[in-house]
Formats: sequence, structure tokens, C-alpha cells
Amino acid sequence: MAAQEPTLKSQYVEKVTADLALNTAEQERIRKEITSLQENLAGLEQDHELLVGMRAAIGDTTTAVPAPRTGRRTAASARKPAATKSATTAGAKKATAAKKATAAKAAAKKPAAKKPVAKKSVAAESVADKAAVSNEKPVPLTELIHRHLSGQTEPKTAREIAQALTTAHPDRNLSDNLVRTTTERLVARSLAERAKQGSTVYYTAIQHNDTAADAPAAVPAQTETAPLATTA
Repeated sequence: MAAQEPTLKSQYVEKVTADLALNTAEQERIRKEITSLQENLAGLEQDHELLVGMRAAIGDTTTAVPAPRTGRRTAASARKPAATKSATTAGAKKATAAKKATAAKAAAKKPAAKKPVAKKSVAAESVADKAAVSNEKPVPLTELIHRHLSGQTEPKTAREIAQALTTAHPDRNLSDNLVRTTTERLVARSLAERAKQGSTVYYTAIQHNDTAADAPAAVPAQTETAPLATTA
């Protein structure tokens, strides 16, 4: 085994050496091909620029000319994008200026907008109506009692009168004692009469023909918050 080891090693060395030589030769071949292709490509690019210039000089620009996809750019091709960009920028500036001028002319010709006529809202009308109603003077209690008794076909007690008026006028503070005191004032002025049955007092309106309708208005209004106590 010791005598065979140098032989195997020498075989491996020869094999590796041959592979390295082959790899180096292949690299050199590919480099030469790349150099040759680059030279050919540079020549074709120069010919392309020359042909494009000749065609432009002749005046034939109807047929599209495909641009080279990849490769080194020549000095002429490098200058073209800069010139195109300058032309595009100048065109954009001119278009913007034209739009501004058109907008200014349109604004000058546009008539001034009319201000909308203010309309009275429903809420404002409602508030105004409520204010007008609140400014109206309330009907005197004496007149309310006389009207109520005049529309009845039978005598009524002070409690019945108070209940009827409270239902018809819920916004007024009408107590039995207040109604009784006010009705007694009508009795004192001969606008109503009282009749007592046991412990209950009944009231009836007195009609005075022509002056019956106007008589209650002449009676001073009784303050509804300060009733006078009377005996039933």
C-alpha cells in the first residue's frame, strides 16, 4: 500500500493539471470571442447612427426605425436623450402657459354669481307666531266663567266649573277656590245667581238681553294666583 500511494497522487496531479489547462484555454477563447463581438457591435452602432443621419437628411421619416436594444452607447446616441428632454420640457412649459391664459380669459368672461335670496325658515316663522300669541292678553277669568255658565242648561258648582275650564285651558292655573271667588264676584254684579241645596252651592248665568255679552268685560280680572277664601 505504501508503494502505490505516490502513483495515485501523481495521477490526481496530472488530472487536475489537465483540467486547469483546459479551463484556462476555454476562458481565453471566450474572452477573444467577447472582444470580437464587442468590436462588431461597436461597428454596427456606428453604422446605425450614420444610416439614421443619412435617412434624416434625405427626408424619409415615415417608417419607424428600431433602436438598438442593448450594447454600448456612442457619443451621438448619448446626446440625443438630452436634446429630446429639453424639447419636451420646453413644450410642457408652453402648454402650461397656454392653459393659464385660457383659464384667465374664461374667468374674465364668467358673469358674477348671484347671491341666493335669503328665505325665511319655517322655524323662524314658528318662533314669530309663538311670540305673537304670547303677547296677546289672556281672557279675564270672569268672562271665561260667564261664557261657560251661559252655555250650560243646568246650574253648575264651582268644582264643576273649575274642572271644565281646566280642561279647556290647561295653561291656566285654576283652583276650585279661585273659581268660586270669581263666580261670587259675578253674583255680586248681577251677572250670575247662586242657589244652595243643602251644603252645595250652584251657579247659573244671568242674561241681560243687549248688555249680557259686554257685561263680563267690565268686571276687573281676578288674580289667578291669589284666591280669596269663601264659605261654600
